[in-house]
Amino acid sequence: MSPTTAAHLGRIPDLSDISVRNGLKRRPHPYWQPITIGRFLGYSRMPCAPAQWLARYRSKSGKYRQRRLGAPDDQLPANGRSVFSFEQAREAADRLFRTPAVAKETTDPNPIGRMHGLMYCPTGSVYTLAHALQEYLEWKRLRSAQTHYDVIVAMINYHILPRLGPFGLEELRGEHFRSHFREVMETPPKHGGRPAGERKPLSSWDSEALRKRKKTVNALITIIRDTLQLAWENSKTDNDRLWRSLRTFPNVDRPRMMHLSRAECRLLLKNSRPDLQNLILAALYTGCRSLELLRMRVCDVGRDGYGVYVVPSKTHTPRFIFLPDEGMAFFLGLKGRRPANALLFTRTDGRPWSTYYRVVFKAAVRKAGLPEDFSFHGLRHTYASQLVQAGAPLPVVSDQLGHVNTVTVSRTYGHVSPQVRESEVRQRFTVLSSKNAREAERREKALGRWRASLHGSNWRTYATIGDLRSRQNTL
Repeated sequence: MSPTTAAHLGRIPDLSDISVRNGLKRRPHPYWQPITIGRFLGYSRMPCAPAQWLARYRSKSGKYRQRRLGAPDDQLPANGRSVFSFEQAREAADRLFRTPAVAKETTDPNPIGRMHGLMYCPTGSVYTLAHALQEYLEWKRLRSAQTHYDVIVAMINYHILPRLGPFGLEELRGEHFRSHFREVMETPPKHGGRPAGERKPLSSWDSEALRKRKKTVNALITIIRDTLQLAWENSKTDNDRLWRSLRTFPNVDRPRMMHLSRAECRLLLKNSRPDLQNLILAALYTGCRSLELLRMRVCDVGRDGYGVYVVPSKTHTPRFIFLPDEGMAFFLGLKGRRPANALLFTRTDGRPWSTYYRVVFKAAVRKAGLPEDFSFHGLRHTYASQLVQAGAPLPVVSDQLGHVNTVTVSRTYGHVSPQVRESEVRQRFTVLSSKNAREAERREKALGRWRASLHGSNWRTYATIGDLRSRQNTL
């Protein structure tokens, strides 16, 4: 089990220890320990019944089923038949999962946690794309943060290896890539352990869904291009035309408009529970990613500057975020006299948030009546968009967010809301025609009323491009 997974499963009791099992609280439902994804070993300690070992598995229909294995060796010595030690219970569960009836019904036994390597063993004398990807990953392991590396591994294992991995580099042609990328674009995205949907023609996709699939393909093109270039630089192939000819789709990283106004921020805070309010305020004061906040410790507040220190998460580089006065006061209030190594953000009962913040955040979004697809990461966009709209230089915003350059900031946040654009144009446009300027002054009240009616109650819908033939909302 990976360290990441072990940390995630930290609250699961150690069922292999008899003293731990005997100290568990009696309750109606069992204590489950994952074996693989969808398969579990359970320990039942009900109030008025003897303890039992159980096996549980997830069927292909999505329902969970469980079987009784036998008694634990809490009081009696294990015999491997009716009384089982932890190891014997684990073996009995594995035997159950391998029986034809259960194996036919259950899902595939995928390992728990992230894969940190290729699900493929490149062999043979022919240097294949799989060989090249293996060397590429060794290089990425050295220069990338673990989270970024894990995402690349997942994309290679799911999208690239099954279709292109066995091809020798000298066999690969442009048509192989075109066919593969088209298949990826026509296949709906896969979410979690659920299978991907049926492939459908590009003409049936709406523009936003197609943009997202193109963005996925762009990520794959970048991986394959870098892999082929590295192989060429390492003299594993003399063909440089293949990687030089790969081109990404343009204009798929559209500006992210899903951010909140200040009024909406206050509405979200009003509809959030107190421990979540602290997390939301921290995100709005710093622009930090959720993982950066969840890892933040008391000693990171005011560390070497007027702000907070951020340990590296997505990149290897740590950074310091400067705070406004109200943000500094907020963080100092959280810090108080708590131990220096304590987590700064925890739930009300003192437990770490883990991924539970997503559940309560989504509930707060619904309660506040905000867009259903607004996620916690949108608070980071809100922070950056507010700075950009207020005229902060892009290098300042880039450094605060932890980007390596201003290109990402310019592409992602280099937009302003239509109201801000409108105000800037109206105030800064130099008079060109005195006749039209006098006409505008004469119609000032009418223009003002019309402008107010256009703004409406939802600023996100203002100045969107609709049916150009419609006469609605015209003066």
